[in-house]
Order: sequence, then C-alpha cells, then structure tokens
Amino acid sequence: MSRTSRSLIRSVLTMKDLESLVETYKIPERFSPTLLGPNELAECTPDQIVLYTLAFSSCGVWYPLSPLKIALLRHFVVHFSQLHPLGFMRVVHFELSCVAVSGELSVPLFCMLYKLILDGDWFTFAK
Repeated sequence: MSRTSRSLIRSVLTMKDLESLVETYKIPERFSPTLLGPNELAECTPDQIVLYTLAFSSCGVWYPLSPLKIALLRHFVVHFSQLHPLGFMRVVHFELSCVAVSGELSVPLFCMLYKLILDGDWFTFAK
C-alpha cells in the first residue's frame, strides 16, 4: 500500500467497534482512543498517531508495547505506525520464539537475524 493510498483510507469503525477494540486489547484510557469522523483522513499529527485495526487483529499488537518492541523502535528510530504489519509480526515471532526456548530478548540478537529495510512507503524487517 503506497503512502498516497494510505492517506485515502477512511475509518469504517463504529463507536461500538472502537469500544470493543479498546476493551479487547486493553488499550489504556490515557492514550485517548478516538474514532475518526466520516470525512476525516487518517494522518499522524504531533500529538496523535494513527493505528490500523489490522495491526491488532493479525499482528499480535497489545498495549502497552513490550520493552523489546519499544527498544527496537528506539534503536531503529522508527515509529510504530511506519512499520508494515508483516514486519511487526516478525518482531512478535522473535519474542515468542525467544520465550519458548528461554532465550534472551535483546536488540543485538534481533539485529543479528533481521535488518530494517524500506519496502515501498513502509519499513519492515528482512532476514
């Protein structure tokens, strides 16, 4: 999906959908989840970010983000909303794999396996 097509995405969620999403994924109220109006475009501002529901339903996103996810975002100097959902799934997979084998969760280990690349208008992680 290109940046131009992302800028044309309009919210199809209802208030009930938003409330269900907040409850299901335990999104803290301090984040002030807000539903876009029918004519508002999804865009980041200095005090707000846009999150796509796909990130929650198919990529294993839960808030607050784990310490490893935050460390990776800081290490690569990218914002969560800039990551392709499939790239984020690689981070989730890495975390789960490390936990399954009682391994170390660390940015250096992740960087030995993956590198951040630009794929179209999104960032993702490649082997």
